[in-house]
Amino acid sequence: MIRIGNAQVSLERREAFLDGKPILLGGRAFEVLATLIKAKGRVVGKDELFSQVWAGTVVEDNNLQVQVSLLRKAFGDRGLIQTVPRRGYRLAAQVSFDVPCLALGQSPLCAKAETSELCYDVANVPVLVVDDDPSVRKALGRLLGSRDIPHQLFASAEALFDARLESPCACLLLDMHLAETTGLEVQATLRRLALPWPIMFMTGFGTIPMTVQAMRAGAVEFLTKPFDEDQLLVLLDSVRARAVIEGRKWQHARQVEEKYQHLTQRERQVFSLVVGGLSHKQIAREIGTSEVTTKVHKKNIMNKMQSRSLLELVAMHNVIDARPGA
Repeated sequence: MIRIGNAQVSLERREAFLDGKPILLGGRAFEVLATLIKAKGRVVGKDELFSQVWAGTVVEDNNLQVQVSLLRKAFGDRGLIQTVPRRGYRLAAQVSFDVPCLALGQSPLCAKAETSELCYDVANVPVLVVDDDPSVRKALGRLLGSRDIPHQLFASAEALFDARLESPCACLLLDMHLAETTGLEVQATLRRLALPWPIMFMTGFGTIPMTVQAMRAGAVEFLTKPFDEDQLLVLLDSVRARAVIEGRKWQHARQVEEKYQHLTQRERQVFSLVVGGLSHKQIAREIGTSEVTTKVHKKNIMNKMQSRSLLELVAMHNVIDARPGA
């Protein structure tokens, strides 16, 4: 989904919601909105809007004004669409990609994280192709299918997120220049959600600054189209192996987090002090209790975290500290 303030828009399903409630939009109004969204804040001239919304049809200027007025009213925000005198219109609100379960503060992997099995076999790691060019998707689908490599093809980032994929073991072949966003923006969303999928970027015209930015953000490869199929397959072997490793790390972190949620606030406090190297006496003095009570807290922590040693507790605490926003 695409988020515009408190509203969400799906261009593929031609749906819009405001505060979770459906917004009823006519076909012309939705086309105007879609054109402005794709412009990414650029001023869209009237001629361009007419060609996109009323292709091949002669209409008067007030038709466009009516559709813009309907959109402002439907979204309850007159500032949503800015009128630029003698130039056209622009979407004034900030647009960002949203993920279906993001509103709950969860990753798309959240639904079955407890029961999902680790993909120890590289052969089972799917390749997720995101490219708005049908010919590229078709060619990659044919290539991956010929090697029996599991894969899924998506025409947009929105379609990828809407799929609600549940496997922590996967890798992305991601186009840098999508119709509605950029690969870097998709990469940022995946990082924000702590999704472990390694990314291989594809582009027809890459630049050095773009490559550097992608690599610094964690991309594992940057391919320029057209690329050699044999080279791509070799790269995919290593990237899919990396996906297994990253998926295992994600699963372990998820398990540690679930155990940590069972600790009380006092136990979490003691947990930090224990891994910090403090003795029972020092911890008791720090939290204002007795050594006996401190030992009970530590025992409960060991049981709830299913830890057999202090070394394991330290490793688990490092995982907790590494959480986004921790």
